[in-house]
Amino acid sequence: MNKGYGRTALSCYAGVVNQSIITNVTALLFVPFIQLYGFSLVRLGLLTAVNFAAQVCADLFLLFFIDKCSLKKLAIAASAMSFAGLLFYGFVPLLFSGELVYAGIVLATCVFAFSGGMLEVVLSNVADRLPSGSGVSICLLHTAYAWTQVALAAVVWLWLGVFGTRCWNFVMFLFALIPAATLALLARAKIDRGEGCVKVKSTIGGLYFLALAAVFFGYGAEVTLNQWIAAFAGEALGLGEYVSEFIGMALFAAFLGAGGLIYVKVSSKRRKFPFPALIVSSAIAGGCYLAVALLPSPVLALVAATVCGLFVGVLSPGIMTAASDNLPQAGAWMLASLAVAADLGAAALPATAGALADMSGMRFAFLVLSAVPFVSAVLLVFMAKHGRAKKLPVDFPTNNKNT
Repeated sequence: MNKGYGRTALSCYAGVVNQSIITNVTALLFVPFIQLYGFSLVRLGLLTAVNFAAQVCADLFLLFFIDKCSLKKLAIAASAMSFAGLLFYGFVPLLFSGELVYAGIVLATCVFAFSGGMLEVVLSNVADRLPSGSGVSICLLHTAYAWTQVALAAVVWLWLGVFGTRCWNFVMFLFALIPAATLALLARAKIDRGEGCVKVKSTIGGLYFLALAAVFFGYGAEVTLNQWIAAFAGEALGLGEYVSEFIGMALFAAFLGAGGLIYVKVSSKRRKFPFPALIVSSAIAGGCYLAVALLPSPVLALVAATVCGLFVGVLSPGIMTAASDNLPQAGAWMLASLAVAADLGAAALPATAGALADMSGMRFAFLVLSAVPFVSAVLLVFMAKHGRAKKLPVDFPTNNKNT
């Protein structure tokens, strides 16, 4: 690791750990929420939608300000807000009762999801700009996200097992230490200063617009499984309270992490590897979705869902990296716009899955949504073809390095 950027790299990893927590912790609490508050599957799906809708709002905010404001100051502000949001989440059952509990959870989710979305985009741009040898990249951050999810599932499972479901909220105070640590690291992190924000004539083409659509479906496919596999595992295994849910979430996250490591290892050695790898990964992910829906054995269906993590987890970071590599002048603005598309997919598709599952069961939801990764595969084929196509002139901010 480049020693001059060691604290900066650690800040990036701490930020993605925070992002993994705020994105996945509510999904791990679906069963307690059903038992304690009687939330329906539709309401649970809406919580996922609210989470990612708030992240979309953060992405849109950054579209206008990421090339005008200090990256370091934006990251520090986001870390402080995330800390406050997780604390508020922990206080919700202490401050509200009855129907207001759901409203409180929604409000807390808006706060920490908005700030977490900001932190993810800002630190992804920081990681993308770090020199070779700094020990961090967008794909490695996504892999760290997955391994954090494994640890998160273990912590939540142990916490609920020891303290019971009614104490679910107190674990949030523990998780709030992560954005606090990120804040401390960022205060002394080295983030290079750019030359200011100017408007230039840059070029983007069909590849960029295809990337927007591909990342919508690719990340949506990942998050749909990520958010619902715990509940699906509970149906499939029935091993006891929280055990099935923990196994499902942890195994899926482990496969996400393993797939990311394999992708990073192989793509670093083969210059033209990413597009074929992403296309094949999308297609296999679609096959896994179909297997989840159609296999007669619930256990085999769960195996297909967890193995899907090997392939679906590389789509979002891979698409963003491919777009960045092919459009090097686009800069922070492009990554922020791709994050908007990704979070829109992550908001819409899991909520759709919840509505379909509430109507006709979880298998039916996976059957309908099996089309999603296949659509991503088709879009990636066209992205590969457009890599050297004629590009269209478009004005947007340059890639600036802000402190």
